[in-house]
Amino acid sequence: MDRFNDILELVNGFIWTDWMLYILLATGVLFTIWSGFCQYRALTHGVAVTSGKYDNPDDPGAISHFQALSAALSATVGLGNIGGVAIAIALGGPGAVFWMWVIGIVGMALKSTEVTQSMLFRNTEDPENPHGGPMFVVAEGMKQWGLGGIGQIIGVLFCLTLLISAVTGGNMFQAWNVGDITREATNLPGWATGLTLAVIVAFVTIGGIKRIGSVAGALVPFMCILYVVIALVVLAFNLPEIPGVFSTIFSSAFSPSEASGAFIGGAAGTAFLWGMKRALFSSESGQGSSPIAHSAAQTKEPVSEGVVAGLEPFIDTIIVCSI
Repeated sequence: MDRFNDILELVNGFIWTDWMLYILLATGVLFTIWSGFCQYRALTHGVAVTSGKYDNPDDPGAISHFQALSAALSATVGLGNIGGVAIAIALGGPGAVFWMWVIGIVGMALKSTEVTQSMLFRNTEDPENPHGGPMFVVAEGMKQWGLGGIGQIIGVLFCLTLLISAVTGGNMFQAWNVGDITREATNLPGWATGLTLAVIVAFVTIGGIKRIGSVAGALVPFMCILYVVIALVVLAFNLPEIPGVFSTIFSSAFSPSEASGAFIGGAAGTAFLWGMKRALFSSESGQGSSPIAHSAAQTKEPVSEGVVAGLEPFIDTIIVCSI
C-alpha cells in the first residue's frame, strides 16, 4: 500500500504541478475575455435553458439540460467541498478562500467553453445515445488541421489521465470517506459500506446515461439543498463571527497570514495556489470530465449547453464551497 501511495503521489505531482495550474488560469482568463464575459450569460440565459424553457423533444440527445447539469454536479458537489476546503485553508491560510472565488468565476468560462466544444464535436449518429468529450474534440478537431494522428494520441492520453482521476479522486476518495464516516458512526466495517455502494452504483450505471440522468436529477437538488440548509444552520449559530471571517479572508489573500497555530501556510502565494487547486478540483473546470456528461444533453445548439455548464463552478465553488 505504501508503494501504491508513492505511485499515486508521483502521478498527482505531475498532473497537479504548479505550471499546469497557471496554464489553466491563463486559459480561463482568455476565454472570459474572448467570450465577452460568458459568466453573465450563464447566470441569465443558462438559468432559463436549465429550467426547460427552450427544450425541444425533437432535438438529438438522451437527457434534459437539467439532468445533464445534475449529472455533472453529482461528481463535483460533495467531492472536496467540506474536507477539501478545510485542507486548503489549513495549508494555504484563510486567503485561499478568496482565490477559490476568483478561480471559480474564471472556471465558469473554462467550463462553458469546454462543454460548447464537446457539443460541437459530439457523435449524434444515434440520437438517443449521443456521446462526446475532449477526446472527440481533439481527435476530430485536429483531423481538420491534417493532424488526426496526433489528435488520436492526445485523445488516448486524456482518457488515461481521466481514468486515473476518476478511479482515485472520483471514487476511492469518496468511497473511503463514506466508509470511514459510517464505520465511526455505526461500527459497520468499511468493506460492507463499499460493497453496498458498489451494488447501488452498478444498478444506476448499468441503466445507461438516461438512468444516470434521471437519478442525478432527483438526488443532486436534494443533496445541494440539504447541504446548504444544514450549513446555514451552522452559520446561524456562529453569526457574530462571520464579519471577522470575511475580513480575514480578504486580508490574508494579499498578505502573509498567521503562519502559526491553525495555519501551516503563511505566504500569499501559498494561499493563491491552494485556493486555485481547491476550486479547479472541486468544480472540475478544465479537467474535461464534465463535458462527457453534458454531451448527452438534448439540444441542437452547442452554446446553449455551454452556458448551462457555466453554472457548475458558480454552484459548486462560489456557493457550496463558500458555505
